[in-house]
Order: sequence, then C-alpha cells, then structure tokens
Amino acid sequence: MRWLVAFLLAASGCVATLPADPLITADIATETARLAIVSALHDGDPEPGRCENCNGTGKIGDGKIMHDCPECGGDGVAAVVHPAVFIPCKDCDL
Repeated sequence: MRWLVAFLLAASGCVATLPADPLITADIATETARLAIVSALHDGDPEPGRCENCNGTGKIGDGKIMHDCPECGGDGVAAVVHPAVFIPCKDCDL
C-alpha cells in the first residue's frame, strides 16, 4: 500500500508538456514518425536476395559438419519463385 502512495505521488509530478515553440514541436513529431517508419522497415527483415535458411552463408550445420544449403544450393542467394510461374511436371504425361 505504501508503494502505491509513493507511486501516485511520483506520477502526479510527472507531466509531459510540449515546447512552446511550434517549430520544435513539429521537429519532434517528424523525427518520431521517421524513427517509427525506419524501425518498422528494418525490424528483422532479411536482406533482399539473402537466403533465410542459411543466413546467406550457403552452408548449414553445427560447425563441425557442414552441408550445402538445400534452399539456395550453396550460393547464399534465395531462389525467387513467383507464385504465378508455371513449372511443368517432368514426370507427368500432360
């Protein structure tokens, strides 16, 4: 209970105010929006063309035993397959 009283006293003294100058306020708002957009764009997205399975190294394994990545074929570049691309079946009689 005493922590609640101390917290309420501390919180009541904390008031967020904007500067009186509208140019500074606009600059703060613009910078905040820019940081939000940049963080959204770079939030764990892999680099374009980099294989996500091997992280672009071309090898997968535990460090002692390494194999070529089956997703990229060992070159570290992700294979891009457009969903509208038709790949014919080699073994089918169509």
